[in-house]
Amino acid sequence: MNTLQQTKGYEIYSKSQVKTTAQSLLNEVQEGSIDTLSTLAHLEFMAQVIELAKEELRQKAVAELDLYGAEAKIGVVRHGVTFQQREVGVRYNFDNTPSWNQIKAKEDAIASERKELEEQLKVLKGKQTILDESTGELIEMNPPIKTSKTSVAITLSK
Repeated sequence: MNTLQQTKGYEIYSKSQVKTTAQSLLNEVQEGSIDTLSTLAHLEFMAQVIELAKEELRQKAVAELDLYGAEAKIGVVRHGVTFQQREVGVRYNFDNTPSWNQIKAKEDAIASERKELEEQLKVLKGKQTILDESTGELIEMNPPIKTSKTSVAITLSK
């Protein structure tokens, strides 16, 4: 039985078990007992399954933890995993303060100006000097330094 199939039977889920399981999986690939692309396809599939299921399961877990009362705030343990109700994703809306709105408008205008400049710089082929007609100043414009990283795009069929 390979590493991916074994994970369902774990009694305890822990960070050290995550590392051990990942290393076992990588060892199987390295040894050639499973191939890289098939394993990556399986992992991508499972990642998407997990992503779709996790949010709904979190909502169900909140409801289930309500049954534990105060213990839900301290933590309920299953398979070595602690489930704890917490406030997350706190957001503040400052729109009701005029001075905040004024500062935000200035910030948005500057961000828009910066984005416009970035778009101009992206199309430059080489260094250019332009005249700022409002100030009469010569401005040096350089194309941006582009960096990238090679990876693998993974697309599941529909």
